Amino acid sequence: MTVQQQVPDVGGIRAERVVVVSLMKSGTHLVQELMLALGYKIYGQSRIPQENRPILGDGTRDRVVRMVHGDQAADALRAQGEEAFRAGADQAWEALGWAWQQRLGMPLVNRYGAQLTHTEAVDQALRRTSGTPFSWTPENTCWIVPELDIKKVDGKFIEEWTSTGEPRILFMYRDPRDMVLSMVNFLLGKTAKGFGNFSEFQIFNNILAAKGSLEERLLYALSDPAFPGSGDHERMLWLLNHPKVCNISFEEMVGARGGGSAEAQLDTVRRVIEFVGADADPEKTADGIFSRDSFSFFKGQIGSWREAFTPRVEQLAHERLAKALELYGYQA
Repeated sequence: MTVQQQVPDVGGIRAERVVVVSLMKSGTHLVQELMLALGYKIYGQSRIPQENRPILGDGTRDRVVRMVHGDQAADALRAQGEEAFRAGADQAWEALGWAWQQRLGMPLVNRYGAQLTHTEAVDQALRRTSGTPFSWTPENTCWIVPELDIKKVDGKFIEEWTSTGEPRILFMYRDPRDMVLSMVNFLLGKTAKGFGNFSEFQIFNNILAAKGSLEERLLYALSDPAFPGSGDHERMLWLLNHPKVCNISFEEMVGARGGGSAEAQLDTVRRVIEFVGADADPEKTADGIFSRDSFSFFKGQIGSWREAFTPRVEQLAHERLAKALELYGYQA
């Protein structure tokens, strides 16, 4: 890799909130396992088991309810008893979470199956909290998003991050050729739990299934600018170059079991630990991040494209992905 990797200076204080921008099919499960090992709970655009989701303390619940519904409604909810208050607080947190996903440029839908159940509360949360800082969201939470489009992100978030360096932002990427192959396999339902019920994914599943061979599917995936993941490397180039962002690649993170090296994996884990200010043993942490049980796991190997690409596909990939390959330091 030719992209320079370094740890941005954040003063050694443990981050209360982390935003992980992990491009689709770049190995999100790896960085998610890492953040769990560092003690964070997970929220956002990923399939997240209930036990890995944020656990709100009583003070945080109260703050969230007051942010979303106001003091009077929060006091009235309190008066109904602890059970009613907890249920109301959980609904308020769901609404606030969705509102912040929109402020970060995400659509009001989760590609991986999380259901939106209180649309009116989401509208209210977005309206009432539009000027609040990200630092008012629950502590000890790692937000997972597949992109952070600078043209879509809420300006208040950018202003807060630029001036304070919080939340900490990690950017995860991968060789775009492997990402195309991985996305094709994912959309064909070859991963452990399929691609879910997201309508956009279903559309491309239908298209790919109608193609007669893997070569045809890959040629199509490389040709359609609407194909999931297309252009992501270019849109997120600002993250790769920003000095406050910690950049990590799939190739560094995957380790020996994924065709990488134990040394690169350990170095990357050390960088992340230092970046978020966690108190963790790098070697013990690195041992547990490669998981074949991830919902989207298929092969998890570096350079799988070399076995799958025919000469026609490789030529088209070079034509379409040459810029991204060069910018991210991958050999053509």
